[in-house]
Amino acid sequence: MDLDKSIELFMQQYMELWPFAGSIRVVQQGEVIYNQAFGMACLELEVPNTTDTLFGLASVSKQFTAFAVMQLYDQGLIDIDQPVNTYLPAELQLDPRITAHHLMSHTSGLPVNSGLNDSFYGDRDKINYTKELLLSNFLNRPLSFEPGAKFEYCNAGYHMLAFLVEEITGISFKQYLSENIFTPLGFSHTVLDDGMELIMHKANGYCMNYKSIIKGEYHHLAYSIGAGGMVSSSSDLYKWHAALKSRLLLSAAAYSRFFAENLNGYAYGLFTDQQYGETRYHHDGAYHGIGAYMQNFFEADVCIIVLCNYDFVNYSRIGDAISSLVFTGHALVPQKPPEIALDEQLALKYEGIYIKNRVELTRVNDRWIFIHSNRFHKPLYPIGNHQFHSTWLDHSYTLKECDNGEFEFLGYHKQN
Repeated sequence: MDLDKSIELFMQQYMELWPFAGSIRVVQQGEVIYNQAFGMACLELEVPNTTDTLFGLASVSKQFTAFAVMQLYDQGLIDIDQPVNTYLPAELQLDPRITAHHLMSHTSGLPVNSGLNDSFYGDRDKINYTKELLLSNFLNRPLSFEPGAKFEYCNAGYHMLAFLVEEITGISFKQYLSENIFTPLGFSHTVLDDGMELIMHKANGYCMNYKSIIKGEYHHLAYSIGAGGMVSSSSDLYKWHAALKSRLLLSAAAYSRFFAENLNGYAYGLFTDQQYGETRYHHDGAYHGIGAYMQNFFEADVCIIVLCNYDFVNYSRIGDAISSLVFTGHALVPQKPPEIALDEQLALKYEGIYIKNRVELTRVNDRWIFIHSNRFHKPLYPIGNHQFHSTWLDHSYTLKECDNGEFEFLGYHKQN
């Protein structure tokens, strides 16, 4: 079967089980193998997604931030291995040991305040943007570890990289990206969304509550600066793949640093690993109403892009299945696992509040519900081995048994 037909069959079978709305593009050695759109860009007005629809990229944006910093490095405007404070004003000073390399590789030790137990993202990021409020979320707080000691994924580091670009160049981060990356590469549908301007042909984002699709929660996108916030199309993202493959806009030496593997397989703004005997560079991203996943196999010249305006889509499962089809000719459609009867004593150990007003696992009329942020209700059912599966979605959750016989859910202990 032709590759395009194989991908189309997979998507048909997948969507018989699970919801999907978005755009998928697969390009192999310069040839567009698959380019399709699914679902609605605006459910309220019944506007369908097209192959030219723009989607939020969330953390897929990070590679562009890192690339901007590497351009300044290439021009001799910054030494990424020297303390970043050298280039920052007094109000942006960090621990004096932190370098741009630490920020780009998630090894800075800056506190991570984007987890389920933090109220900034999802609550305070809804109010009018101020740089001071964003900085108060992590600046002048104790480091989590000594810079360079370990990997910990951290949006704060990428916020600081965007501010670093602004300080060195004297222009806004948005303007820098447009003038030095987007325009030179011929991007016609890519912009940094600051939450203010109208962006034509951009898909609305949607979430799911119980079994209903709802509007994605509002959040001011300026609070994503550097770590997210970009909007693009699958066609522009393929141009980005082609630019990185051809090593455009950076010297060979700068590209060597950009792609070099650091702790936890992270380069700069990209994860790297081995798949199907090929080196793969990839990143995903998700936030209220959006999901994105991009895989680059530069030696094989394969680019796989999955963009969604449902934040509950298992986009990585879809993207990985497509890469399996490309390189092996085979991919399994994930099936709904059967429900098991749960021992009551074990159920009582599972059930409870793990973070007050943020994470609760409970039963309502003998059905399990994961209540997220005190307002999103996600029905689940037990499937064994301390696992629950979403009733409506292609997602599962695993509870970790601790030495004392209690359990962690999403990395958090149940509160008494």
